[in-house]
Amino acid sequence: MAVQGNKRLLLILTLVIVGGALLTLVFTSFTDSLVYFLTPSEVKEKAATLTGRKIRIGGMVQEGSLEKVPDTLKIRFLVTDGANRIPVHYEGMLPDLFREGQGVVVEGVWQPEAPFAASTILAKHSEDYVPVEMSKEGVAKAKESILKSLQ
Repeated sequence: MAVQGNKRLLLILTLVIVGGALLTLVFTSFTDSLVYFLTPSEVKEKAATLTGRKIRIGGMVQEGSLEKVPDTLKIRFLVTDGANRIPVHYEGMLPDLFREGQGVVVEGVWQPEAPFAASTILAKHSEDYVPVEMSKEGVAKAKESILKSLQ
């Protein structure tokens, strides 16, 4: 009986050690690869700790803040979360969905005393996507088709 109890205890200890090692491996590998974005308010709160780090800032492009430098690919705009705003500079091609009043995620290295120099811009689209087939015309055609089938 004592030998069988020791084997069971050894099996449980082995499972706990292997399980713990696997969980540690999974969590440590995700920590470095997951990148979240911070809102402008969160960036202002954590500004001192973010200095020199590559971060993502997510928010809306403030209406009326977009300035394009003529004959270049340089732009300036403000990212806002409604409470705070951060000036952003970017040089490069813009995503098609990028515009004022639209959601955006900008990535770059944070320097607290300078405008945020974005190296990447990701435009967020509305989550209210409606396929063409479901647009007003599509809905009208579907209603028409249903009415025809009822006659």
